[in-house]
Amino acid sequence: MDSIQNIVNKINDLPTLPLVYSKLTGAIEDPHNTVENISKIISSDQASAFKILKVANSPFYGFRGKIDTISQAIFYLGFNEVSNIVLSLSVIKMFSNENSLKDYSPLDLWSHSIGVGLLARSVGMAMREKDLENYFLAGIFHDIGKLIFMVYAAKDYQQAIELAKSKKITLSEAEIELFGNDHSMAGYLLAEKWKLPASIQSTVKNHHNFKESDKGNLLLGSIYISNIYAKAIGLGNDGYSIISRPVENVWDTVKLNPGYIRSISKRIRDDFNHSIKTLLVN
Repeated sequence: MDSIQNIVNKINDLPTLPLVYSKLTGAIEDPHNTVENISKIISSDQASAFKILKVANSPFYGFRGKIDTISQAIFYLGFNEVSNIVLSLSVIKMFSNENSLKDYSPLDLWSHSIGVGLLARSVGMAMREKDLENYFLAGIFHDIGKLIFMVYAAKDYQQAIELAKSKKITLSEAEIELFGNDHSMAGYLLAEKWKLPASIQSTVKNHHNFKESDKGNLLLGSIYISNIYAKAIGLGNDGYSIISRPVENVWDTVKLNPGYIRSISKRIRDDFNHSIKTLLVN
């Protein structure tokens, strides 16, 4: 059985983020760069550029059919949002061809993660949060630690999934029992290696736990709730069938009625189905 430390050591063997993303973030940080220059960087990867336009024109952003060029996408969505779309597409592509476990595949996990991202962004909008750029990205990344287990300890991870079902414990508890730590920590270490924003790192690490000290952390509260409700309304498969009950104090942070997500579930499912076709279908 691989320990979490052995798996952590193997994280260093994972590829770095794609060159186009590294170039893009460097260009965005340069105040002298223009939209045209940044558009050229994105357009250098034609497959990514095509998908970015599909995402930008999806119901998720409400600009369907209006955005024809990468420059327009940057104008409407902003540098950081476009950068996050590039990162999301890159990471999904990086981890979509790994071996599947019994009744669980990387595409299942990505479907769940996309659902969480969509819900989290909708929760952020309902909270009138002005900075929504990291909400979808946090949803995409929150469970990436599971993929690390699938890549480096597939047989043992299948055992963890079966242990959780047989003992009726959480998947995190089963992971801790077998590996000494859970997917949240594995994902956090990868996010740290990739130097993702500190808010994303923290959310990946804590997305199953919302403590009293987290009150006021809108991003974590949104991901925490969305992770639970994505399962409740059938958005993807996270490898674990039991649906947890949110802690009561999270509602004090997101300041939404617990029935809010169910009230938007039909729209979210429509957005989800469209996003799956856009992000996961070549």
